[in-house]
Amino acid sequence: MNPLANRTGTTAGLGPSVALAILALAFAVFATAQLAAAVTPAKSAMVAHLAADVNPGPSSSDAGDFVAVGGQLFFTTDEGPQGAELWRLKDGKPELVADIAPGKASSYPSYLTPFQGQLYFTASNKTNGRELWRSDGETAELVADIRPGDESSTPTDLTVAAGRLIFSANDGVAGTEPWQYDGNTTSMVADIRAGANGSMPGSYTDYKGFVYFRADDGVAGTELWRTDGVVTNMHANIAAGAANSYPALFVEFGDFLYFRARTPGAGEELWRTNGPTVSAVANINPASESSYPSYLTVFKDHLYFRADDGTNGSELWRTDGDFPLAQTELVADINPGATESGPSSLEVQGDHLYFRAKQASTGEELWRTSGSGVELVADIGPGEENSSPSDLTSFGDALYFTANDPEHGYELFRTTTDGVELVKDILAGSGSGAPDYLTEFGGSLYLSADDGTTGYEIWRVTDDSLARVKLPQKKLRVDRAGRIRVRVGCPAGEVSGPCAGKAVVKTKNRVKIGSRRRQLTVGKADFSVPAGQARVLTLKVGKAVRKAIRRNPAARKVVVRVKVGDTVGNKGQTARVVRLTGPGSR
Repeated sequence: MNPLANRTGTTAGLGPSVALAILALAFAVFATAQLAAAVTPAKSAMVAHLAADVNPGPSSSDAGDFVAVGGQLFFTTDEGPQGAELWRLKDGKPELVADIAPGKASSYPSYLTPFQGQLYFTASNKTNGRELWRSDGETAELVADIRPGDESSTPTDLTVAAGRLIFSANDGVAGTEPWQYDGNTTSMVADIRAGANGSMPGSYTDYKGFVYFRADDGVAGTELWRTDGVVTNMHANIAAGAANSYPALFVEFGDFLYFRARTPGAGEELWRTNGPTVSAVANINPASESSYPSYLTVFKDHLYFRADDGTNGSELWRTDGDFPLAQTELVADINPGATESGPSSLEVQGDHLYFRAKQASTGEELWRTSGSGVELVADIGPGEENSSPSDLTSFGDALYFTANDPEHGYELFRTTTDGVELVKDILAGSGSGAPDYLTEFGGSLYLSADDGTTGYEIWRVTDDSLARVKLPQKKLRVDRAGRIRVRVGCPAGEVSGPCAGKAVVKTKNRVKIGSRRRQLTVGKADFSVPAGQARVLTLKVGKAVRKAIRRNPAARKVVVRVKVGDTVGNKGQTARVVRLTGPGSR
């Protein structure tokens, strides 16, 4: 189906295509002597491959919650001999950071958050309950036992704001209140609601040197608060009296902090504050009905979001942020009429804002806007079928996401210049590899997926762009039986292995045999070497060639030529002049 058939606006279109990218090659060949490197550029491509089998064999580790801190990639697991604990990738290999709940018990690390070069998180054990921990990658330590003993303070909503780590916790006396850690000391920000009930704060956001959040003081309901770490007060009682406005989804745009809030007269609508003022941006759904703005995302010179005006259903909206009166408008009625398209998962990639939306004729698919109109990127699930794109993630020059098509199930896709393509059918066939937790780290995209063999483990999308070939420096030995042994290695980093090809040794110059002069083939052998392993090739030298080599010293100068390819069709080759030595050459 033509993806522009349901296009609205003037943005240029994308056609659907699903094709595997041509990948690149990494290869090494070396003999018994000292080696010298030669590098051959190959076609550049991003390749998906299994990066680590944390729980070896068919059982899953359920690795997830990837977070990059200080050049390390931390993650959690749900299965394995140590239970659910904190791990890291070190030099590409999985390593348990700490068994916080010893043995088969699980500490269930949560809210993994980088702060001051370390990873902060919550974890639980029998001694301390669930408390605040941190790790530098080598070990893990308890930051504070806020609720002493085996009772839990249950820290949540860990957020770096105003130079501090802000979170909610319950010390067993004041109830759940806002807390902070400055790198040295853990302290309660304020006891907003006196007594053991707590103010139940959340949605912490850094804005102009303050931490904005919502809390309930027991008098004004759940409202907008802020703190500078010393002074804490209610910033606005948006829903007057004891009613709750439930401010949430804070996003800074221009000079304002935007959020969603509820009032008895207008329902849940879009609001903003610049510090001195707090005001509604627009009453999108008139009267007391709610427009429920969500997925607030800054793109170019507008704030985009999903909202329901009561006429068109939930569709894509935007506001320009002008003050005192912002222009707020419907971008497109993607699913015409009162039935919603439900745009969600908004993600910026390059000059476009991508999102998921549903239309009656195409189902739930990937859409985008450049700021002028919207367009369907590709109908991955043909017709009314839903591909339900998820985990939209900008990486490099493409948008990566998971989607479902009838042939491959839920797998990893990416955008191209003319549509989308399948990155890899991780679980071959119509079953689903179910990729999740897409996270950029060290120039690669990490994720969890199930290939049906190793279980749900760590995968990586990385650039496979060079053919690396190493050859002997000066000499190649021929034994008395006329055999040349060449050791061929395929680097561990070869993600499109095995490395397969042919090694051929020929005389550099033409050699006279009888009345003719010609270049002689000294020996040749095919090879196939798995990534990270090596094989010794034996090249047999024929009697006639051995005789010519022995009689003519010039014939001992040979060219070693290696041609190699990988599983996706990339090819590379290199050649070097060396000298034959050993008893079989004299």
